This record gives sequence, structure tokens and C-alpha cells, in this order.
Amino acid sequence: MASSISLSDDIHIFYNKIFQMSSPDDNVEEPYLILNFIYNVDGDSMEHDIIATSEHNFTECNPSFLRALIEEKEPLPLDEMIDPQDAEISREGISNFLALLVNDCARVEGLKILEVDVIVDISLEEEDYDFMGLDDADFLHERRMNSLQKNVYKNLAKAEKENEICAICLQEMKVGEEVACTPCVHRFHHTCISRWFEKSGFCPLCRFKIDPT
Repeated sequence: MASSISLSDDIHIFYNKIFQMSSPDDNVEEPYLILNFIYNVDGDSMEHDIIATSEHNFTECNPSFLRALIEEKEPLPLDEMIDPQDAEISREGISNFLALLVNDCARVEGLKILEVDVIVDISLEEEDYDFMGLDDADFLHERRMNSLQKNVYKNLAKAEKENEICAICLQEMKVGEEVACTPCVHRFHHTCISRWFEKSGFCPLCRFKIDPT
């Protein structure tokens, strides 16, 4: 069951403790944090939500790491959304709460995943989009790219098995290359999916809709 806390009128944190993995093969040795950073733009208008997601082992999640992570994972710079001084206060509040939450959950026996949604409510006027230097295409591309899990390619299958093929360029993914995984769990070269998202909001393989509806 999810719990929640509001750090201010505009910042809300929802968190859920997961004790059972969906598959026995997904067993983890130590719990980890899934952080979803969400800008809820213009109230209930879900089509304008901006989302960034990341995963981290609990051992990484000290206060200084979390503070840097919050700024890194902001889907768009918080300083451009609200007063810069308020942005700093908000970052500190979010990172301090996450550090306390992770520390508390680290002692919970059997915990596998702590999933946290940080939701920031943002109200934008038309001129605000111009101020941020974003037109509609840039805004959509930024949102789509922030929905991806980015990492370095590793062939974790048996040694004799060929590397995966990027379905966009039809070339092998080589160990050490930067790749990106969509919410529907399909992997592509990072540069390939970036170019694809300039023109489309659907997964190239399964047509999963990346843009919120």
C-alpha cells in the first residue's frame, strides 16, 4: 500500500514498499530505490506530464548523492520553473526526506524495492514555454527521452549468443555502447532512439505510446 507526504503545496512524495518480485529470476541481493521524478504541468492535464526515472542501490543513497541526483534528474531545470531560491530549498527538502526514507527502509526485513514518485505541480503560461526556449517539438522530445532508462550495453547472455540488434539502425549493440531502454522494455542505441523520438512518440518495435495520454 502506497504512502504519501506533501513537502509543500506543490511538492508531493508517494512511496511504496515492494516485498515480492514479479518473477523468481528478478530476485535481488539488496533492496534498491526506483525514483520517478514527475512534473505535473498545468494541473490535471496529463498530456503535459514530464517524467524521469532512475534506479539505485540503497548503499548509494547517502544525502549528498541524493541531492546531486535530484538536480540531475529534474526533467527540466527547476530553477526555470520556480524562483531559484525556492528551487534550492525544494531540492534540499526532497533529498533529505529520501535519505531518511531509505535509511528507515534499509532496516525493513524482506524489502526488495522502494518505489518513490516525486511529483512537482507546475503551472505554465504560454510565455513560460518561450522563456525556457522550448517549442512543442523540443518539449515532446525532452519528455520522451526522460522516460528512458539509460545505461552501457552488456551482453549478459551466454558467450556464444550474438549481441542484440538495434531495431532502428539494424546494427549490433556493442559492449560499452550507450543504450536506452523504453518503458515497454525494448533496447536501442541511445542516439538512434533520440533521433526516432524527434518524429515519433511510439516505440519502434511494439508501438507502445511513450507520450502520456
